[in-house]
Amino acid sequence: MKTAVLRKVQQLEKQKSKLPKKNLAASFQAAAVDVLFQKTLRAAEEFGTKDILIAGGVSANQALRGKFKGQRKYSVHIPPLFLCTDNAAMIAGAGCYRFHAGQRDSFEMDAAPTWAISDL
Repeated sequence: MKTAVLRKVQQLEKQKSKLPKKNLAASFQAAAVDVLFQKTLRAAEEFGTKDILIAGGVSANQALRGKFKGQRKYSVHIPPLFLCTDNAAMIAGAGCYRFHAGQRDSFEMDAAPTWAISDL
């Protein structure tokens, strides 16, 4: 979806058209909320769950919260907004602990999804 928005913006810029930023943002949000909602409900159905947990940074989105709260088939659990942080805060926290423990890495390092966070 992000690529579709990028292509639309590039097309409008090429045509020297004014960017309808508010409409693009609202359309993207509506599409993203719909996809997340529908896929989550399908997964809940497929796995026979009774409860759905919405978490992470995306759970702060009011449209997404409202969509899930509006359905009645599943019990939905959404943390309060102050607990709906993005993963970046957790990564920064882990980095802070590693830094204080004396770990230093060069800018040439690469991400490794198998790194254990518990090695702090």
